[in-house]
Amino acid sequence: MSNQSRLSKKDIFLIVLRCVVALSLFTVAIVYYDELSNVDVKRLMSLTDSVPLMIVIVLAVYFVKALVFVVPASLVYVAVGAVLPPAIAVAVNLAGIFIEVSVTFLLGRFLGKEAVNKLLSRNAAGQKILRKNMQSKSSVLLSFRAIPAFPIDFISLFYGASGCGYVKYAALSVLGLSWRVILFTIIGDAVFEWIPMDKIILIVVCLIPLGVVWYLLKKFVIEPKKRIKENSAPSEGSCGSAECGETE
Repeated sequence: MSNQSRLSKKDIFLIVLRCVVALSLFTVAIVYYDELSNVDVKRLMSLTDSVPLMIVIVLAVYFVKALVFVVPASLVYVAVGAVLPPAIAVAVNLAGIFIEVSVTFLLGRFLGKEAVNKLLSRNAAGQKILRKNMQSKSSVLLSFRAIPAFPIDFISLFYGASGCGYVKYAALSVLGLSWRVILFTIIGDAVFEWIPMDKIILIVVCLIPLGVVWYLLKKFVIEPKKRIKENSAPSEGSCGSAECGETE
């Protein structure tokens, strides 16, 4: 195998690190699935009488939600709306959404395009995302954020892995999600009872190992074989000695 076809130590380290991070998050999501998917945000907020500390707790929940995918957004929206005054609750939930879409975006950028695309391709909603030219059209991102049927974290992972600009992505994401955040915060979870978010979340979590396996296979088997084949192929315009002799 030529030096050109070998992965550097840095590349191998990054591949292993990405897999460790992905599998660690998957393990946490599975082991603590019941606790995370039924987290009592109101009880957590009741641990303190300080409104600033309550806000810190809520934002921490959003941060965890961005990494493990299994905390239903409606639980957070409604709980915050029930405890805090409406204006403050809406502002806190919008700040939390900004944190969530940012953290998952960075996670997608860290995991890489191949791993995220493979993960998305295993799910019907993810396949729709991949078929859209989402990077170049602001209206596409805005519409996907505004439609509750598409999981927030799927979109964030895709955009992070695709290498698109963060500022525009974050602004459009918060704008597109804001209407449902406000409704849930003020009205409650009766607005979207028909959306089976628990099923969608469970599917997303179960697809993580498949994405990791494909990522390892591609990096250590498929791509090295492809590089070896390209390096061993004769360059364009070259010819064997016998053929050259015949043409003289």
